[in-house]
Amino acid sequence: MANQVKTIWTSIPSSVTVVAVTKTFPFEVVVMAHAMGLRHIGENRVEEARWKIEEAKKRGFTDIVWHMVGHVQSRKARDVVELFDWVDSVDSVALLQKLDTEATKIHKKLHVLLEVNVSGEKSKYGLDSIPNNMNFLSLSIGGLMTMAPFVEDPEDNRKIFRSLKILSSATPDIGKELSMGTSCDYQVAIEEGATQVRLGTALFGPRQ
Repeated sequence: MANQVKTIWTSIPSSVTVVAVTKTFPFEVVVMAHAMGLRHIGENRVEEARWKIEEAKKRGFTDIVWHMVGHVQSRKARDVVELFDWVDSVDSVALLQKLDTEATKIHKKLHVLLEVNVSGEKSKYGLDSIPNNMNFLSLSIGGLMTMAPFVEDPEDNRKIFRSLKILSSATPDIGKELSMGTSCDYQVAIEEGATQVRLGTALFGPRQ
């Protein structure tokens, strides 16, 4: 597995951040990813993330940047703010406001990405458009994210990634991070301007 991680990671341009998605994998996978030099780790459930984050701190892995990559329920906002450095899946104005409130309470600067439903799939979370007047006390809006459909042919998602890039160019008031592309299509996403890719299966094999 370590060779697989190294081969894929070293094939990705240094300008692109690899978020290693370790959800459902044991903590030893986090250890391996860290040993290979990966510093951005993604989880999608608060309960699983909490014990991994606590274990990482116990082992002295204080340089890991933790990303929440899954849908955030409003009632879990406080926990998410406490645990994560980035929330890559902010899909509503109400959630933005809730995260800002909770981050302000603990005097924390929280980095967020706005999740946009570019594909228009009803099953996908995400904003239909970028909100106006996004003035927050404790949120740093780093850019945009989208979840493209799972496809056999990565080329099927090229137009989705291109659309997100165009949207980013049209919204100068927010950061220019573009989180798009997963294990099935990350190479096409990078070609279309991704600055972050979320890789789990490609790095670590089938989920457990």
